[in-house]
Amino acid sequence: MTQGDSGPGRTELVRSGPLATITFDNPGRRNALTSAMYADLRRHCLDLAADPTVRVVAVRGAGGAFAAGTDVADLEVIADGADGVAYEAEITAVLDAVRALPVPVVALVDGPAVGGGLAIVACCDLVYATPAAVFGAPVARTLGNCVSPATTARMRAALGRALATELLLTGRLATADEALAAGLVRTVAPAERLDAVLAELVERVVVCAPLSVAAAKTFGRRLDDLAAAVRSDDVYTEVYGSADFHEGVRAFRERRRPAWAAGASGP
Repeated sequence: MTQGDSGPGRTELVRSGPLATITFDNPGRRNALTSAMYADLRRHCLDLAADPTVRVVAVRGAGGAFAAGTDVADLEVIADGADGVAYEAEITAVLDAVRALPVPVVALVDGPAVGGGLAIVACCDLVYATPAAVFGAPVARTLGNCVSPATTARMRAALGRALATELLLTGRLATADEALAAGLVRTVAPAERLDAVLAELVERVVVCAPLSVAAAKTFGRRLDDLAAAVRSDDVYTEVYGSADFHEGVRAFRERRRPAWAAGASGP
């Protein structure tokens, strides 16, 4: 798949003692994730996984948003079902790098964590959110693509089957309080308190045995893998090769409601 014109977005890494912080920054696009930002996230995670001095990784967004999905410029270059399969494989490689980190990964969510943003949050071990945070994967309402089996499984595990299914079928977004009640979010706090909550966690983690923490992460990842081991390429091929997907991307660009194909059958 050829990378689109994704704009100036970047994914930054800052280390501070045992804490490493990864920040999404795509000004004016609510930190929508470009191909380059995804690639940087994967590279940062691979580097951090090999650094024994890092004990906690935090993932956050700049400017009042976590990440509002994949930048639509990178979806415009998906021409057919094969491109869709390749795109999903690229995203899976990124998410697997987040999941493979042997230390606790904490999402600090302010504003939207939707689509690809929610997929990343669902790979994190703990989620701290502000009251302004919202969560969802509204592709059925917006772009007409689909959510991977692995992310669907993690959404069900984190939000419960009923709420996760409602969000996927209707495209609506869950509030921070809903996500807290469901179990995805551990703490809801004002934006100015998130760093203090994170610092308290770091203090607790650094006195723990690194191998014990890594073992807990490994077993959790293996359990996730069992839940997500289902076929998917046939669905990706049909969805990303459909007229509805291309209509969804055009409509998003044109800021209008998509006109889905009448009577289209599902994959």
